[in-house]
Amino acid sequence: MDFEQMPEHIGSLEEAQRVVVEQALLQAFNPYASLDRPDAPTKSGVMVYAVNQGDTLSGIAHRYGLSLRKLVELNNISNPHFVAVGMKLVISRDEVKHIVKRGETLNYISKRYGVSRELLIDRNPLLKWLSDNLYVGQVVYVPIVADRPLQAEDLQQKRSMAQAASRQVIVRVRERMEWPVKGATITSGFGVRWGKAHKGVDLWNEREAKAPIYAAKSGVVVEAGANRSGYGRMVVLDHGDGLQTFYAHMRAIIVAPGQTVEAGEMLGYMGHTGDSTGYHLHFEVRQNDVPINPLPYLGK
Repeated sequence: MDFEQMPEHIGSLEEAQRVVVEQALLQAFNPYASLDRPDAPTKSGVMVYAVNQGDTLSGIAHRYGLSLRKLVELNNISNPHFVAVGMKLVISRDEVKHIVKRGETLNYISKRYGVSRELLIDRNPLLKWLSDNLYVGQVVYVPIVADRPLQAEDLQQKRSMAQAASRQVIVRVRERMEWPVKGATITSGFGVRWGKAHKGVDLWNEREAKAPIYAAKSGVVVEAGANRSGYGRMVVLDHGDGLQTFYAHMRAIIVAPGQTVEAGEMLGYMGHTGDSTGYHLHFEVRQNDVPINPLPYLGK
């Protein structure tokens, strides 16, 4: 069943849950179910909005967290004072697939990626019925708006996250992590490096390409591959309560997203993929996506 063609009478949680089950079965057994719908974003991740009666460009831009200038540039609009009902506007050309974890809400996902609830619901029609009842493992497609100007509330949120993370690390640091590289030499520490923030520590072992990389703490693999600019082949483990560890520049990866790993379990091998000048592991610890010095966790 196509989400956008749901019967209008679906309004109860039980009915919505039934639709979820039907959709999951359809996608599991129908190889064509995941193909893009004619009106859905294409594989390039384009999010399109159809102008409604009473819409203005500035209002649309504000709704989706864009600056008016960015919206005009995305759509090559020569006269920003003229919009017609039915006119199709490109909102974003990129998107990511977010897998819902226990305790996450639509508001959390909205704040994490810096996009509005309205944009998430437009891209994921099922959220109209399940916006406050997300289930573990649910896929939410998140259009990413580039160059969104930081507002005062964004800055305050970042400060609050950093302060919360600094408070939590005092408690959580008691839970020591294992070294992701055995017999490691620290070649670069956490902090400012070459005028830029170095968000983790660089670890080296003389075995280089043959040096195994291990999970510093038990968790779930949420990323495995070359998905982020500069990091090369990378694994991200989620340990719950907003704590994650990053393992970057790897030569080879032997785990997959969704897999549960134990502390000390092998993730792959050291490499120099991405923006790397030589063999090493770039290791990060993040609390609520705020980088924290990994060394207190590692006991050094």
